[in-house]
Amino acid sequence: MPYAWSRNNAPGEIRLKTPFGLEQFPRDFVLCLGASFSAYSCISVFFLFPLVLQLKGFEPLAIGGAWIIFEFVLLGTRGWVNRWLTDRGSRLGMVLGSLILAAGVAVLSLDLPYPVILLGRSMMGAGWGLFYIAATLHQARVLPPHLIGKGFGLAGLAPLLPQLGLIPLAEWMVRQGSPGFLYSLSFTGCALAAVLSWKLSPAEFSLQPHLPLGKCLRESWSNRSLRALLLSGSLFAFAAAGFMPYVANAATEWGISGSSFLWPQALSAIVSRLFFGGWVDQYGKKLLFPSFSCIALGTMISMMGGTTYTFVLGGLLHGIGMGMTYPLLYSLVARASDEKSRTALFTLFGTFIDLLWAFAPLTAAALAQALGFGTVLRGSSLLIAGVVLWMGYAVWPWLDER
Repeated sequence: MPYAWSRNNAPGEIRLKTPFGLEQFPRDFVLCLGASFSAYSCISVFFLFPLVLQLKGFEPLAIGGAWIIFEFVLLGTRGWVNRWLTDRGSRLGMVLGSLILAAGVAVLSLDLPYPVILLGRSMMGAGWGLFYIAATLHQARVLPPHLIGKGFGLAGLAPLLPQLGLIPLAEWMVRQGSPGFLYSLSFTGCALAAVLSWKLSPAEFSLQPHLPLGKCLRESWSNRSLRALLLSGSLFAFAAAGFMPYVANAATEWGISGSSFLWPQALSAIVSRLFFGGWVDQYGKKLLFPSFSCIALGTMISMMGGTTYTFVLGGLLHGIGMGMTYPLLYSLVARASDEKSRTALFTLFGTFIDLLWAFAPLTAAALAQALGFGTVLRGSSLLIAGVVLWMGYAVWPWLDER
Protein backbone atom coordinates (compact mmCIF):
# COMPACT_ATOMS: atom_id res chain seq x y z
CA MET A 1 0.00 0.00 0.00
CA PRO A 2 1.78 3.23 -1.11
CA TYR A 3 0.09 5.49 1.46
CA ALA A 4 -0.50 4.67 5.10
CA TRP A 5 -1.12 6.61 8.27
CA SER A 6 1.52 6.24 10.96
CA ARG A 7 0.33 5.27 14.42
CA ASN A 8 2.69 7.81 15.94
CA ASN A 9 1.34 10.96 14.34
CA ALA A 10 2.29 14.13 16.15
CA PRO A 11 -0.48 16.72 16.34
CA GLY A 12 -0.75 18.71 13.15
CA GLU A 13 1.47 16.37 11.13
CA ILE A 14 0.82 14.03 8.23
CA ARG A 15 2.75 10.79 8.47
CA LEU A 16 2.63 9.25 5.01
CA LYS A 17 4.79 6.35 4.01
CA THR A 18 5.75 7.50 0.56
CA PRO A 19 8.73 6.89 -1.74
CA PHE A 20 9.84 10.52 -1.32
CA GLY A 21 9.70 10.67 2.47
CA LEU A 22 6.76 13.05 2.83
CA GLU A 23 6.11 11.52 6.25
CA GLN A 24 8.98 13.67 7.55
CA PHE A 25 7.19 16.93 6.78
CA PRO A 26 4.47 18.87 8.65
CA ARG A 27 0.88 18.73 7.42
CA ASP A 28 0.95 22.35 6.25
CA PHE A 29 3.97 21.74 4.04
CA VAL A 30 2.30 18.77 2.32
CA LEU A 31 -0.85 20.81 1.68
CA CYS A 32 1.21 23.77 0.48
CA LEU A 33 3.13 21.48 -1.84
CA GLY A 34 -0.13 20.17 -3.30
CA ALA A 35 -1.43 23.71 -3.80
CA SER A 36 1.77 24.73 -5.59
CA PHE A 37 1.64 21.75 -7.95
CA SER A 38 -2.00 22.57 -8.71
CA ALA A 39 -1.41 26.28 -9.29
CA TYR A 40 1.57 25.59 -11.54
CA SER A 41 -0.79 24.00 -14.05
CA CYS A 42 -1.14 27.65 -15.13
CA ILE A 43 2.38 27.45 -16.52
CA SER A 44 0.71 26.10 -19.64
CA VAL A 45 -1.23 29.38 -20.02
CA PHE A 46 1.86 31.43 -19.13
CA PHE A 47 3.91 29.97 -21.98
CA LEU A 48 1.31 28.91 -24.54
CA PHE A 49 -0.99 31.93 -24.58
CA PRO A 50 1.40 33.75 -26.98
CA LEU A 51 0.91 30.78 -29.34
CA VAL A 52 -2.87 31.12 -28.98
CA LEU A 53 -2.64 34.79 -29.95
CA GLN A 54 -0.35 34.01 -32.88
CA LEU A 55 -2.78 31.42 -34.24
CA LYS A 56 -5.56 34.01 -33.96
CA GLY A 57 -3.56 36.37 -36.17
CA PHE A 58 -2.28 38.91 -33.64
CA GLU A 59 0.84 40.87 -34.56
CA PRO A 60 4.13 40.24 -32.70
CA LEU A 61 3.92 43.62 -30.93
CA ALA A 62 0.48 42.76 -29.53
CA ILE A 63 1.70 39.32 -28.46
CA GLY A 64 4.69 40.90 -26.72
CA GLY A 65 2.45 43.43 -24.99
CA ALA A 66 0.24 40.66 -23.62
CA TRP A 67 3.34 38.87 -22.32
CA ILE A 68 5.08 41.79 -20.67
CA ILE A 69 2.01 43.24 -18.93
CA PHE A 70 1.94 40.09 -16.80
CA GLU A 71 5.45 40.84 -15.50
CA PHE A 72 4.83 44.56 -15.04
CA VAL A 73 1.66 44.01 -13.00
CA LEU A 74 3.41 41.32 -10.97
CA LEU A 75 6.21 43.75 -10.10
CA GLY A 76 3.86 46.70 -9.62
CA THR A 77 1.83 44.87 -6.98
CA ARG A 78 4.80 43.85 -4.83
CA GLY A 79 4.12 46.57 -2.24
CA TRP A 80 0.48 45.50 -1.98
CA VAL A 81 1.55 41.84 -1.69
CA ASN A 82 3.90 42.69 1.16
CA ARG A 83 1.14 44.59 2.97
CA TRP A 84 -1.49 41.89 2.42
CA LEU A 85 0.74 39.07 3.66
CA THR A 86 1.78 41.10 6.69
CA ASP A 87 -1.81 41.93 7.65
CA ARG A 88 -3.58 38.66 6.74
CA GLY A 89 -0.92 35.97 6.55
CA SER A 90 0.34 33.54 3.94
CA ARG A 91 -2.67 31.19 4.08
CA LEU A 92 -5.17 33.80 2.93
CA GLY A 93 -2.58 35.11 0.50
CA MET A 94 -2.45 31.71 -1.21
CA VAL A 95 -6.26 31.49 -1.28
CA LEU A 96 -6.75 34.95 -2.77
CA GLY A 97 -3.86 34.54 -5.20
CA SER A 98 -5.35 31.28 -6.50
CA LEU A 99 -8.77 32.87 -6.98
CA ILE A 100 -7.41 35.93 -8.82
CA LEU A 101 -5.33 33.63 -11.00
CA ALA A 102 -8.41 31.52 -11.80
CA ALA A 103 -10.38 34.66 -12.65
CA GLY A 104 -7.65 35.76 -15.05
CA VAL A 105 -7.72 32.39 -16.81
CA ALA A 106 -11.52 32.63 -17.09
CA VAL A 107 -11.28 36.09 -18.69
CA LEU A 108 -8.74 34.87 -21.26
CA SER A 109 -10.90 31.89 -22.16
CA LEU A 110 -13.79 34.15 -23.28
CA ASP A 111 -12.05 35.22 -26.51
CA LEU A 112 -12.86 38.92 -26.04
CA PRO A 113 -11.20 42.02 -27.58
CA TYR A 114 -7.55 42.84 -26.96
CA PRO A 115 -8.07 45.29 -24.05
CA VAL A 116 -9.90 42.53 -22.17
CA ILE A 117 -7.05 40.15 -22.97
CA LEU A 118 -4.68 42.62 -21.31
CA LEU A 119 -7.01 42.71 -18.30
CA GLY A 120 -6.94 38.93 -18.03
CA ARG A 121 -3.16 38.84 -18.25
CA SER A 122 -2.97 41.60 -15.62
CA MET A 123 -5.17 39.58 -13.29
CA MET A 124 -2.93 36.56 -13.79
CA GLY A 125 0.12 38.68 -12.95
CA ALA A 126 -1.43 40.00 -9.74
CA GLY A 127 -2.72 36.57 -8.69
CA TRP A 128 0.50 34.76 -9.41
CA GLY A 129 2.61 37.41 -7.68
CA LEU A 130 0.55 37.00 -4.50
CA PHE A 131 0.32 33.20 -4.59
CA TYR A 132 3.99 32.56 -5.33
CA ILE A 133 5.34 34.77 -2.53
CA ALA A 134 2.71 33.48 -0.07
CA ALA A 135 3.53 29.84 -0.87
CA THR A 136 7.30 30.17 -0.45
CA LEU A 137 6.77 32.21 2.71
CA HIS A 138 4.45 29.58 4.19
CA GLN A 139 6.88 26.79 3.32
CA ALA A 140 9.73 28.65 5.00
CA ARG A 141 7.63 29.10 8.14
CA VAL A 142 6.47 25.51 8.54
CA LEU A 143 9.58 23.57 7.50
CA PRO A 144 11.73 22.27 10.39
CA PRO A 145 15.28 23.71 10.30
CA HIS A 146 16.85 20.38 9.34
CA LEU A 147 14.47 19.94 6.38
CA ILE A 148 14.41 23.40 4.81
CA GLY A 149 16.67 22.51 1.89
CA LYS A 150 15.02 19.16 1.25
CA GLY A 151 11.58 20.76 1.48
CA PHE A 152 12.38 23.51 -1.01
CA GLY A 153 13.93 20.86 -3.24
CA LEU A 154 10.56 19.09 -3.39
CA ALA A 155 8.74 22.39 -3.82
CA GLY A 156 11.02 23.20 -6.76
CA LEU A 157 9.53 20.29 -8.71
CA ALA A 158 6.26 22.21 -9.08
CA PRO A 159 7.31 24.26 -12.14
CA LEU A 160 9.32 21.45 -13.74
CA LEU A 161 6.82 18.59 -13.90
CA PRO A 162 4.11 20.61 -15.73
CA GLN A 163 6.83 21.80 -18.11
CA LEU A 164 7.54 18.19 -19.06
CA GLY A 165 4.07 16.70 -18.82
CA LEU A 166 1.40 19.34 -19.39
CA ILE A 167 2.90 21.76 -21.88
CA PRO A 168 3.52 19.26 -24.73
CA LEU A 169 -0.07 17.94 -24.48
CA ALA A 170 -1.58 21.43 -24.13
CA GLU A 171 0.48 22.71 -27.07
CA TRP A 172 -0.76 19.85 -29.26
CA MET A 173 -4.37 20.60 -28.28
CA VAL A 174 -3.92 24.30 -29.07
CA ARG A 175 -2.49 23.50 -32.49
CA GLN A 176 -5.45 21.20 -33.08
CA GLY A 177 -7.75 24.17 -32.53
CA SER A 178 -8.86 23.21 -29.01
CA PRO A 179 -7.52 25.86 -26.61
CA GLY A 180 -10.39 25.09 -24.23
CA PHE A 181 -8.34 22.21 -22.83
CA LEU A 182 -5.63 24.69 -21.88
CA TYR A 183 -8.03 26.94 -20.00
CA SER A 184 -9.99 24.13 -18.34
CA LEU A 185 -6.82 22.50 -17.07
CA SER A 186 -5.46 25.74 -15.63
CA PHE A 187 -8.76 26.88 -14.11
CA THR A 188 -9.24 23.50 -12.40
CA GLY A 189 -5.69 23.64 -11.04
CA CYS A 190 -6.26 27.12 -9.60
CA ALA A 191 -9.53 26.03 -7.98
CA LEU A 192 -7.86 23.01 -6.40
CA ALA A 193 -5.00 25.23 -5.18
CA ALA A 194 -7.55 27.51 -3.48
CA VAL A 195 -9.18 24.53 -1.74
CA LEU A 196 -5.86 23.11 -0.52
CA SER A 197 -4.71 26.56 0.62
CA TRP A 198 -7.91 27.01 2.63
CA LYS A 199 -7.09 23.81 4.53
CA LEU A 200 -3.81 25.28 5.81
CA SER A 201 -3.52 26.23 9.46
CA PRO A 202 -5.55 29.45 9.88
CA ALA A 203 -3.66 31.00 12.79
CA GLU A 204 -0.33 29.25 12.85
CA PHE A 205 1.78 32.38 13.17
CA SER A 206 1.38 35.68 14.92
CA LEU A 207 1.18 38.65 12.57
CA GLN A 208 4.02 41.17 12.71
CA PRO A 209 4.15 44.95 12.16
CA HIS A 210 4.33 45.95 8.52
CA LEU A 211 7.87 46.40 7.17
CA PRO A 212 7.76 48.46 3.93
CA LEU A 213 9.75 47.08 1.00
CA GLY A 214 11.78 50.29 0.72
CA LYS A 215 12.91 50.07 4.33
CA CYS A 216 13.59 46.35 3.94
CA LEU A 217 15.73 47.08 0.88
CA ARG A 218 17.76 49.72 2.72
CA GLU A 219 18.31 47.47 5.74
CA SER A 220 19.14 44.42 3.61
CA TRP A 221 21.49 46.32 1.30
CA SER A 222 23.40 47.74 4.25
CA ASN A 223 23.94 44.18 5.51
CA ARG A 224 26.53 42.61 3.20
CA SER A 225 25.33 39.08 3.89
CA LEU A 226 21.74 39.87 2.89
CA ARG A 227 23.03 41.88 -0.07
CA ALA A 228 24.88 38.77 -1.23
CA LEU A 229 21.64 36.76 -1.12
CA LEU A 230 19.73 39.37 -3.12
CA LEU A 231 22.48 39.48 -5.76
CA SER A 232 22.52 35.69 -5.84
CA GLY A 233 18.80 35.68 -6.57
CA SER A 234 19.37 38.05 -9.48
CA LEU A 235 22.14 35.83 -10.86
CA PHE A 236 19.91 32.77 -10.51
CA ALA A 237 17.18 34.54 -12.47
CA PHE A 238 19.58 35.77 -15.15
CA ALA A 239 20.95 32.25 -15.65
CA ALA A 240 17.43 31.29 -16.74
CA ALA A 241 15.75 34.47 -18.02
CA GLY A 242 18.69 35.66 -20.11
CA PHE A 243 19.22 32.26 -21.63
CA MET A 244 16.36 29.74 -21.53
CA PRO A 245 13.64 31.58 -23.57
CA TYR A 246 15.76 31.63 -26.71
CA VAL A 247 17.63 28.32 -26.65
CA ALA A 248 15.33 26.97 -29.37
CA ASN A 249 15.93 30.09 -31.49
CA ALA A 250 19.72 29.72 -31.26
CA ALA A 251 19.46 26.01 -32.01
CA THR A 252 17.46 26.77 -35.16
CA GLU A 253 20.23 29.07 -36.38
CA TRP A 254 22.71 26.22 -35.93
CA GLY A 255 20.48 23.59 -37.55
CA ILE A 256 19.81 21.52 -34.42
CA SER A 257 16.89 21.03 -32.05
CA GLY A 258 16.43 23.11 -28.90
CA SER A 259 14.85 20.13 -27.15
CA SER A 260 18.28 18.48 -27.08
CA PHE A 261 19.10 21.07 -24.39
CA LEU A 262 15.69 21.69 -22.81
CA TRP A 263 14.73 18.08 -22.08
CA PRO A 264 18.05 17.03 -20.44
CA GLN A 265 18.00 20.31 -18.55
CA ALA A 266 14.53 19.75 -17.12
CA LEU A 267 15.15 16.08 -16.30
CA SER A 268 18.46 16.71 -14.52
CA ALA A 269 16.91 19.62 -12.59
CA ILE A 270 14.14 17.30 -11.39
CA VAL A 271 16.63 14.64 -10.28
CA SER A 272 18.81 17.25 -8.58
CA ARG A 273 15.94 18.83 -6.63
CA LEU A 274 14.34 15.52 -5.73
CA PHE A 275 17.34 13.54 -4.55
CA PHE A 276 19.98 16.11 -3.57
CA GLY A 277 17.95 18.86 -1.93
CA GLY A 278 18.99 17.44 1.44
CA TRP A 279 22.59 18.42 0.70
CA VAL A 280 21.52 22.02 1.24
CA ASP A 281 20.74 21.29 4.89
CA GLN A 282 24.14 19.66 5.30
CA TYR A 283 26.48 21.97 3.38
CA GLY A 284 24.54 25.24 3.06
CA LYS A 285 26.41 28.20 1.56
CA LYS A 286 29.37 25.97 0.61
CA LEU A 287 27.27 24.82 -2.36
CA LEU A 288 26.87 28.30 -3.84
CA PHE A 289 30.01 28.37 -5.96
CA PRO A 290 29.82 24.71 -7.13
CA SER A 291 26.14 24.94 -8.10
CA PHE A 292 26.47 28.27 -9.94
CA SER A 293 29.67 27.05 -11.60
CA CYS A 294 27.75 24.04 -12.88
CA ILE A 295 25.19 26.41 -14.41
CA ALA A 296 27.89 28.53 -16.03
CA LEU A 297 29.76 25.52 -17.39
CA GLY A 298 26.56 24.11 -18.84
CA THR A 299 25.72 27.33 -20.67
CA MET A 300 29.24 27.66 -22.07
CA ILE A 301 29.50 24.07 -23.27
CA SER A 302 26.13 24.15 -24.99
CA MET A 303 26.46 27.57 -26.61
CA MET A 304 30.14 27.50 -27.55
CA GLY A 305 29.79 24.04 -29.01
CA GLY A 306 26.54 24.63 -30.85
CA THR A 307 26.01 20.91 -31.60
CA THR A 308 23.48 18.32 -30.44
CA TYR A 309 26.07 16.61 -28.25
CA THR A 310 27.16 19.80 -26.52
CA PHE A 311 23.51 20.78 -26.06
CA VAL A 312 22.80 17.50 -24.26
CA LEU A 313 25.88 17.76 -22.04
CA GLY A 314 25.36 21.44 -21.36
CA GLY A 315 21.69 20.88 -20.60
CA LEU A 316 22.51 18.18 -18.06
CA LEU A 317 25.02 20.42 -16.26
CA HIS A 318 22.76 23.48 -16.38
CA GLY A 319 19.86 21.48 -14.95
CA ILE A 320 21.92 20.03 -12.11
CA GLY A 321 23.12 23.49 -11.15
CA MET A 322 19.69 25.11 -11.38
CA GLY A 323 18.16 22.20 -9.48
CA MET A 324 20.54 22.67 -6.56
CA THR A 325 20.48 26.47 -6.56
CA TYR A 326 16.71 26.84 -6.08
CA PRO A 327 16.45 25.09 -2.68
CA LEU A 328 19.84 26.49 -1.65
CA LEU A 329 18.88 30.14 -2.11
CA TYR A 330 15.46 29.86 -0.49
CA SER A 331 16.97 27.93 2.40
CA LEU A 332 19.57 30.66 2.95
CA VAL A 333 16.92 33.39 2.81
CA ALA A 334 14.72 31.49 5.29
CA ARG A 335 17.62 31.04 7.70
CA ALA A 336 18.75 34.67 7.36
CA SER A 337 15.34 36.10 8.27
CA ASP A 338 13.35 36.21 11.47
CA GLU A 339 9.56 36.36 11.81
CA LYS A 340 9.61 40.16 11.87
CA SER A 341 11.47 40.53 8.56
CA ARG A 342 10.52 37.29 6.77
CA THR A 343 7.49 38.55 4.84
CA ALA A 344 9.25 41.65 3.49
CA LEU A 345 12.51 39.81 2.81
CA PHE A 346 10.83 37.01 0.83
CA THR A 347 8.86 39.61 -1.14
CA LEU A 348 12.02 41.60 -1.82
CA PHE A 349 13.97 38.48 -2.84
CA GLY A 350 11.18 37.54 -5.26
CA THR A 351 11.27 41.05 -6.67
CA PHE A 352 14.98 40.79 -7.44
CA ILE A 353 14.23 37.57 -9.35
CA ASP A 354 11.21 38.94 -11.21
CA LEU A 355 13.01 42.11 -12.29
CA LEU A 356 15.43 39.97 -14.27
CA TRP A 357 12.56 37.97 -15.76
CA ALA A 358 10.92 41.19 -16.88
CA PHE A 359 13.90 42.84 -18.56
CA ALA A 360 16.49 40.18 -19.48
CA PRO A 361 14.36 38.48 -22.19
CA LEU A 362 13.49 41.89 -23.68
CA THR A 363 17.14 42.93 -23.77
CA ALA A 364 18.23 39.61 -25.30
CA ALA A 365 15.53 39.82 -27.97
CA ALA A 366 16.48 43.41 -28.84
CA LEU A 367 20.15 42.47 -29.23
CA ALA A 368 19.22 39.39 -31.26
CA GLN A 369 17.43 41.63 -33.73
CA ALA A 370 20.84 42.86 -34.86
CA LEU A 371 23.24 40.07 -33.85
CA GLY A 372 21.21 36.86 -34.02
CA PHE A 373 20.14 34.63 -31.13
CA GLY A 374 23.21 32.40 -31.33
CA THR A 375 25.61 35.29 -30.87
CA VAL A 376 23.55 36.78 -28.03
CA LEU A 377 23.34 33.47 -26.13
CA ARG A 378 27.06 32.90 -26.53
CA GLY A 379 27.61 36.33 -25.05
CA SER A 380 25.16 35.52 -22.24
CA SER A 381 27.06 32.33 -21.41
CA LEU A 382 30.32 34.27 -21.08
CA LEU A 383 28.60 36.94 -18.97
CA ILE A 384 27.11 34.32 -16.64
CA ALA A 385 30.50 32.68 -16.18
CA GLY A 386 32.17 36.02 -15.48
CA VAL A 387 29.57 37.03 -12.90
CA VAL A 388 29.87 33.64 -11.15
CA LEU A 389 33.64 34.08 -10.84
CA TRP A 390 33.17 37.62 -9.51
CA MET A 391 30.52 36.53 -7.01
CA GLY A 392 32.73 33.67 -5.81
CA TYR A 393 35.63 36.05 -5.22
CA ALA A 394 33.97 39.27 -4.07
CA VAL A 395 30.41 38.59 -2.86
CA TRP A 396 29.77 35.12 -1.46
CA PRO A 397 32.54 35.44 1.20
CA TRP A 398 30.27 38.08 2.78
CA LEU A 399 27.95 35.28 3.89
CA ASP A 400 30.56 34.27 6.45
CA GLU A 401 29.65 37.38 8.42
CA ARG A 402 26.33 35.94 9.61
